[in-house]
Amino acid sequence: MGRYGRFVILIFLLGLSACASVPKPAPVESALHYLPEPGVSLLAKYAPVFWVEKYQVDYNRIGEVKAKTPQKIWIDPDSPILYAEQRSFSTSKGEYTNLIYRVHFQKIPSGLSPFYLGAGKNVGLLLIVTLNKNQQPLLFTTMHTCGCYLAFLPTSFLPPQNLPKGWKSDRQEIYGESLPTFLDYADNAPRTKRLQIRLRPETHRVMDLWLAAADSQPQPSALIPLRPLSSLQQLPLKEGQTTSFYEQSGNRKGYVKGSYKNYERLLMSWWALAWKIGQDKYLGQNKNDGPIFYTSLKPWARNASDVRDYARFLRYWGWDL
Repeated sequence: MGRYGRFVILIFLLGLSACASVPKPAPVESALHYLPEPGVSLLAKYAPVFWVEKYQVDYNRIGEVKAKTPQKIWIDPDSPILYAEQRSFSTSKGEYTNLIYRVHFQKIPSGLSPFYLGAGKNVGLLLIVTLNKNQQPLLFTTMHTCGCYLAFLPTSFLPPQNLPKGWKSDRQEIYGESLPTFLDYADNAPRTKRLQIRLRPETHRVMDLWLAAADSQPQPSALIPLRPLSSLQQLPLKEGQTTSFYEQSGNRKGYVKGSYKNYERLLMSWWALAWKIGQDKYLGQNKNDGPIFYTSLKPWARNASDVRDYARFLRYWGWDL
């Protein structure tokens, strides 16, 4: 191995160690609490509450996706939006509903201290709430809009036999973050409780999840309205024109405009065999819609771990729905 190869591997290992060494979280009371606007739809009733720390810094706050020109996209942190869409899927065991929520941030900052492997602009986070035929939440799934940092969180409505083999009952480690492995709707009334998601500043990683009374409104708080996920493809421009959040042609078709992860490309693309690794993208409704949304770095598991085919995606990760 040449000197350059050893240098790249050394930098890669240093990057991983920097990402794994996360700072101790601040008290949750210091976080900005984004409360979804009330509504009667399923999307409104199950919309999560986001807790954002160090919210005085623009790139830590959830924002609205806006366009200055067809190619210049920015995230406005003074106008938070929760983009949402309802979809359905089926397996041999039944019919299910997915409630998909998407938020975006200006960036993950770049620099050497601290060093963030996922540094880049227009980054985002997805939450998928899977409901059974009785509209009860079985499973919460979170991931960044590049498909990374995937985490699953089952609820007390999911039968134990549907869990992956060996599923633990205490905590799970997701690339340096410690998350619960189970949420209990003890009163069997899911609409009286709302999922709470605590985000780490700068990286926007999910650092905790829990349930709380749906009508609780701690301070400081801000209302976050719901907007259709499809509106990201019709961002208003001047003179009544619109543009998409996603590239519409070329080899980056379906990827978020301005989303480049240079560190990940340098340190990971060559061994993961993925030149656009870490780049945020559109989540298609099926395998003929948009770029592959893989959640495993194994090249041979790209199709099986593709979120666009949700039934197969769940099977790949061991969920027996």
